[in-house]
Amino acid sequence: MGFYGFNELEILHFFLSLVRVSCLFLLLPFFGDNNVPPLVKIFLAFTINLVVYPLSTVAGGMQALAVYAQSDLGILSLAFKEATVGLLLGFTAKLFFDGLAFAFGHMGMQMGFNMASVYDHHSESQVPVISQLIFILATLLFLGMNGHHLFLKALVDSFRLVPIGGLVFSTKIFLFVLETSSEVFWIAVKLSAPMALMIFLINCAFGIIAKAVPQINVLVVSFTVNILAGFTVILLTMPMLGTNVDEVFGLMMERVMSLMRMFT
Repeated sequence: MGFYGFNELEILHFFLSLVRVSCLFLLLPFFGDNNVPPLVKIFLAFTINLVVYPLSTVAGGMQALAVYAQSDLGILSLAFKEATVGLLLGFTAKLFFDGLAFAFGHMGMQMGFNMASVYDHHSESQVPVISQLIFILATLLFLGMNGHHLFLKALVDSFRLVPIGGLVFSTKIFLFVLETSSEVFWIAVKLSAPMALMIFLINCAFGIIAKAVPQINVLVVSFTVNILAGFTVILLTMPMLGTNVDEVFGLMMERVMSLMRMFT
């Protein structure tokens, strides 16, 4: 018996599960953003690990620990595997939030809010104010639909589907992540398509007006019209925002679960 009644394998098992949880929360949307203090992230990861650790021991992994714990290189390989599992799961979930940020950022730029920008802690870049407002609304919808509970459920399921040391590296995993990233890009294009189509038609109309009536200062007039048209599109599509965001988050959890099944 070792420290406080725990043997060495149990302590190592707790540490490895903490590595997976910490790497997951490092990239997890909302929880892993830069505006969350590092001490809060550490405390949150440690607290969540205290909850899921008994479940991870039930799921298994002690047999692999007994084999790998014979050498320092084996322990490092286990830590690397658990870090890879957490980072891949967090990165896959983050891709969908990046897709939403890309779509809303494109909508803000189409409306002409390039100069009115704020720093976005999620994308770590300057984004238009209106896109930041819509992204915050989408995040609140995600939390209101108990999306953070889905993250916890996925974390618990990861120990059931992929026990400690159970990761098997294959090219299918990385191809799956690349396929998911391309699909997220198309999701972002679909979400921003109404705004892009409206602004494109308005610009075409202003191009015709500029040729027909050169005396009109099209550049100045188009700013106001683009903003008015952009807000009109947002108001018309706002009732569908919850449905679209729900579909995106549903696809996100489906992709995360599919990725976990590919780990073994």
